[in-house]
Amino acid sequence: MAKRSNVIVTLGLAVFIVGAMATFLILRDSGEETPAVGSGRVAVLVAAKPIPAGTSGADAANGGLVKSKVVADSVKPANALTDPTQLAGRSASLGVPEGQIITSDQFQQTQTRIGTLKIPEGKTALALELGNVPGVAGFAGAGDRINVYAVVKNSPDAGGAASVKLIMQNTEVLNVNGTTLAAIQGQPGGTGLVYLLAVNPVEAERLVYLTSFEDLYFSLVSKDQPAIGETPGSSNLDALKAL
Repeated sequence: MAKRSNVIVTLGLAVFIVGAMATFLILRDSGEETPAVGSGRVAVLVAAKPIPAGTSGADAANGGLVKSKVVADSVKPANALTDPTQLAGRSASLGVPEGQIITSDQFQQTQTRIGTLKIPEGKTALALELGNVPGVAGFAGAGDRINVYAVVKNSPDAGGAASVKLIMQNTEVLNVNGTTLAAIQGQPGGTGLVYLLAVNPVEAERLVYLTSFEDLYFSLVSKDQPAIGETPGSSNLDALKAL
């Protein structure tokens, strides 16, 4: 009987040892062990899954999109985030691929309601509301480029008649919202599109005037399309001429 008990104890001890070693290996592979002080290894935050641009730090932490991992100190970026609490008040300015170490450049301090908004140097963010068709039917989104056309009711160049003129080219779209749009940015079919454009102060003045007293039309252009130079404009004097 004693011999049988010893066998059971031995088997139980063996199972315990195997289980303990398996747990250690799992923790080591997942990077969740605590690095020893002075061992040359440090804990950093990495993307557990792909993190889309615009994701808030809170959503990333609570949604299991980030995890802690121990890496060699030599591969740790100087601006790497090391604790989930550092994500508070931040949002992903760019998408972060799975497995990449998360840095403060990727998760920046939230500046606006929509998260981190990078305004180009020398530009200002101007919000303009356009109808569905004049606003390219919702097909433009953040990062796209548009051409801007002015629709003037009494144009001196057209002898007091209405005219249309291309006034701005390759203007950057920072964001698009719409009260009747679905949550997916750029989904067609909505009305009341609100464009946030990166413009200089002179362009802003012109656009404010035109949206207040005249009309605007946008067209979506390729991001690498060069400017085409000044166009002649169009009015009732030439709208029916063959091109």
